[in-house]
Amino acid sequence: MKIKGIILIMVLSFFSCKQRSENSIDKTNKSSVAKQTSRNHNIVQKVVEDWISGEGSFFDLLDDDMLWRVTGNAPYSGVYKGKKEFMDKAVIPINKFLSTNLKPELIDINASEDIVWFQWKGKAKAVDGDEYINEYAWKLKFDNSGKIVQVDAFLDTYTLAELVE
Repeated sequence: MKIKGIILIMVLSFFSCKQRSENSIDKTNKSSVAKQTSRNHNIVQKVVEDWISGEGSFFDLLDDDMLWRVTGNAPYSGVYKGKKEFMDKAVIPINKFLSTNLKPELIDINASEDIVWFQWKGKAKAVDGDEYINEYAWKLKFDNSGKIVQVDAFLDTYTLAELVE
C-alpha cells in the first residue's frame, strides 16, 4: 500500500512539473509571437510613413525570391515569382501609365504573427490627365529577417484595367 502511495505521489509530481514546464513554454511562445507581430506591424508602419513622405519605396521590403499574387482576371492579375519579375512585368509597366507617383493614403494596418494586412488608397495622375484612384488590401507574409516573402494583393482590377487600356 505504501509503495502504491509513493508511486502515485511520484506520478502526480511528474505531471505537475510537466504542466509547469508547458506553461513556461506557452508564455515564452506567446512573448515571441507578440514580438514578431509588433516587429512586422512596425516595419510596415515605418515604410508606409516613408513612402507617404516620398523618402522610400514599399518594394524595398520585398525578398528577392518573394511571390506576389494579384487577384482578379484583369491585366496584371496573376502570380509573379521573384521581386525582379514583379517589378519588370507589373510595377514598371503600370507606372508608364502614370504621370505622377502613386501616393498612398493609409487606411489600416493589422498584424498577427508573420502576417500583416495593409489597406490603403492610392492616388496619382494618369498620362491622359485623368486621376487614377484605387483602393488596395495587401496580405503580407514576413520571414524571420523582416522581409516580405509572399503577397496577396486585392484591388479594384476594373479601375486598373481602365488605366492601362
